[in-house]
Order: sequence, then structure tokens, then C-alpha cells
Amino acid sequence: MGKRIIGFIGAVIVCFALQAQTLQEGLRFIDSEKYEASRDLFGKLKITEPKNGDNWFYLGQSYIYLLQNDSAKASFEMGIQQAPTNPANYAGLGELELIAENKTAAKVHFDKALSFSKNRAGVFTDIRAIALVAGSMANANLKMLDEAEALIKMGFEQDRKNYDLLIAGGDVYLERNDGGNAATFYERAIAIDTINPKAYVRVSNIWIRVKNFEQAQFDLNRAFEKDPNYAQGWKYQAELYYAQRKFALAKEAYKKYLEFSEPSIANQVRFVRILFLSKAYDEALERIDSVLAMDKNNLLLNRLRAFSIAEVLEGKNNPEQAKSAISSLNFYLTNVDPKKIIGADFEYLAKLLIKTGNNDSAAIANFKKAMEMSPNNINIYTDLAKAYNKMRLFDSAALCYENYIAVSRKVTAADHFLHGKALYYAKQYAKSDSAFVRVTEIKPDYPDSYLWRGNCLSGLDLDFKTDAPKVQYEKYIELLMVDPEKFETSLKVKNKIGLINAYTYLGYYNLNKDKNVEAKEFYKKVIDLDPNNAEAKKVLADKK
Repeated sequence: MGKRIIGFIGAVIVCFALQAQTLQEGLRFIDSEKYEASRDLFGKLKITEPKNGDNWFYLGQSYIYLLQNDSAKASFEMGIQQAPTNPANYAGLGELELIAENKTAAKVHFDKALSFSKNRAGVFTDIRAIALVAGSMANANLKMLDEAEALIKMGFEQDRKNYDLLIAGGDVYLERNDGGNAATFYERAIAIDTINPKAYVRVSNIWIRVKNFEQAQFDLNRAFEKDPNYAQGWKYQAELYYAQRKFALAKEAYKKYLEFSEPSIANQVRFVRILFLSKAYDEALERIDSVLAMDKNNLLLNRLRAFSIAEVLEGKNNPEQAKSAISSLNFYLTNVDPKKIIGADFEYLAKLLIKTGNNDSAAIANFKKAMEMSPNNINIYTDLAKAYNKMRLFDSAALCYENYIAVSRKVTAADHFLHGKALYYAKQYAKSDSAFVRVTEIKPDYPDSYLWRGNCLSGLDLDFKTDAPKVQYEKYIELLMVDPEKFETSLKVKNKIGLINAYTYLGYYNLNKDKNVEAKEFYKKVIDLDPNNAEAKKVLADKK
């Protein structure tokens, strides 16, 4: 009988050892950001041992990282049913509420998670619960940093050598932009476990945020010395390269991240974001379409698909592709939580509507929606101006450019030039000329500004009472002919329309001054550029 009991106890020990090893394997999956693998593993564990609340908690965490918050909530709630005194799943629910930007509801769950270890002095004694709650308070989009810092201090007074608490403390202080305390906590964690690359990577993130790229690379190298395949290290390496605008290297680093983590849809969505922000729109679109082939209802990818197509179509004309992008964006807008819709959604929808060729009014309406939601996005003024120009509503276009110039800190000669053209087509010649004067002040050697000044001034002087238009047209021609060889080989053809305009005016000006010989010379130049020009042919025939 005794041998059977001993054998039974031995089997139980082996069983627990295997379970612990499996739990640790799942935690390694999460740390390596292999969230599909951790989801699958903890999905099995919660079946074999449903009363272990940690299995449900880590399953829920896996779902959060996979952007499946509804499944995470179901897992946490089941974990509470199975293990009502385990604080982890209450912390998980609190994190979900912060993700949903509901701080009041989050606090209820966090208080419950901590309540199981509250002593008579009001001190929470469960260090793990403190670390979980403080970490959740700092990691969601909506944060509770004051409360998180208070918890970290309370836990640190009781245990200064808890690795998870130190990491959570570093995360809290990092979110408070307190790099000094964040570094202190991470370095304490390193002192406790010199082999684990996690804290080294966290330290590098401090330096990335303050743009100390050399020190950031040093600490990433420290992490790679411990584990050259550490996925989080490669993710931050990609962020470091991106911060340095080394976009090609950032993409390569993120590919390594996917190699050492997993090509889950969530991770690929993150990669797509990097590609989009790196302006690698074609590559982003290619990856988006490959993932949507597996998950066509992914909201974020449908949105990014539309955004990417809009960028790819900049300066191009492909109505069918634009319609396809509009379909993706409408799917996103119809199915997403309305609270998550932002001004950029309507801005891109407007850009795409313009590309379809027959939805300009709808485009303008969406640009206005975008401006209402994002009043600080002043670039919408210029997009709206382009839409008004397309509809030949030049007064409205000019007003948009005027508003943009009034608030922008980076007004360029091109902005004044576009403003001037809109004013010209709106027949506001005096204001238009003032805009082109600003162009000549910023870029005195830019020929087209003098051409358009000539156009404006001739509109103000139909009776040739002044030489003002003539002076501007002559300056335009002079600047084009600074290099006669270049003028003959390329500039003459490239500026054909402008030159015909200038030569025609100068020819007509001389005719009105009874300078027929000079007039004929200008009209010959017109014929040289446009042999079938009716006006020039008539003048030359009449003045033989």
C-alpha cells in the first residue's frame, strides 16, 4: 500500500512538473510574441486543468495581442468563474476596459484583483497582482499612470527583487516619460536575471524615445548578445531604424521579427503599419491583400488597404482601383465601433472619391467631415482646394489655399503659386498678382511666377495702358533663355504653352504700339512652336 501511495505521489509530482514546464513554454511564446502558439497552448491547458485561473488569463492575453478582444473577455470571464479568487483575470478585464477607454469600469476590476491581498493597513501584499494591474494600467491606450505608480511603489517596498514587478515598474515610468526611474527599474531587473534579454530591450526603448540612437543600439546589442533570435529585440530594432528614417533597414528588421515571432495576422497588421508609415505603399498593399485572402473581414486591414491604394493612386488615374478601395473603406466604416472613426477615414474616402471621376461633390462633403473631426490637420485645406479646382469652383479653392497659408508654419513657394492660380481663374487678378509676387520673393529665378504675373497684370490692363504685363513676360522669357543651348534642346518644348502665351501677348502689345516689325518677330516665334496657330498666321498674312 505504501509503495502505491509513494508511486501515486511521484506521478503527481511528475504531472505538476510537466504542467509547469508547459505553462512556462506558453509564457515563452508570449514573450516571443508567438501569440497564435500561446493561444493554442493555453487553449489546451484550460481544458486539461480548467480550475487553474492562470491558463484562462494567459489565453485571454493571447487574444488581446491577436486583436480579438471579445474572445479575450470571454476567456477572462470564464477564468473568474473557474477560479474566483485568482486576481489575474480581473486584471485582464480591467485592461480590456481601458482599451475600450472606460476608466471607471476598469477601476472596478482592478480593485477586485487587488482586494484578495489587502491587509488591515490597506496594503496590497500580492506582488504578482500588483505587477499585473500596474502593467495593465500602463499598457492600454487609456492609461492610469498615477494609480500604477502608487502600486509599483507599494510593491517595491515589500519586494525589491521581483523581476516582473521591476519590469512593470520600468514600463510605468517609461509611460510617464521618466526615463531615469524607468532605467533604474529595468537595470535592477537585469541585475536579477542577466540572461533574460527582455529588460535590455526595454532600456533601448527609453533611448529610442529620446532619440539617443547610439545608446539605443548599444542596449539592443546587449539583448542580442543574450539571444540573437529574440523577437522583441528585432521589433525595437525596426522601430529604431524607422526613427532614424532608415526605412529599408526597418523593413528588414521587421521581417526578422516576423521570422522569430510568427506571421500571425496581428503581427502582419503591425508590419503593414510600419510599411505604410514608411511610405512603402505598394509593398504594404501587396501584404495586405495576401492577409485579406485569409481574413477578408479584418477591419484594420480593410482600412489600411484603402489608405494604401489612395497613396498609390496619388498622381495616377485608376477609377476601378479607387472604387475597390472605397468598398474596403466603407466596409470598415460600417462595421467598426463609431468611436474609432477618425478624420483621416473621411479624408482618404474623399481622396478616393475624386479618383472615381464623378463623385466630386461627395468628395468635398467628406473633406469637410474630416476637417470637422481633425481641425488641426491643415493639409486637408489643400486637398479640398484641389477638389474645388476640379469642379471649377475657383473662389472656394482660393479661399482654401488662403486659409492654409494663414495657419501653416511651412508655407512654400508652391503654396503661394497654387493660391495665385486659383485666384487667377476666379478672375481676382489683383490678389492673384500679389500671390505670385510672394513666389518671386521666395524663388526669384522661377520663370513661371513671372508668366503668371504677366497673365494677371494683362487681365488688369486690357487696354495696354502700362508696360507692367510686358515686363513680366519678358522676364519669363529671359529666365528660360539663360542657357540658350538648354532652351533650344528642352526648355522650349517643355514650356511651349507658356511661351506661346508670352509671345502672343508681346506680339499683340507691339501691334497696338504700331511696331509691326517687332510684332511679326514674336508671331513668328509663335508659329515656330505652333505652326497652325490661327492668330499668328492671320497677323503675319496681314502684315506682309
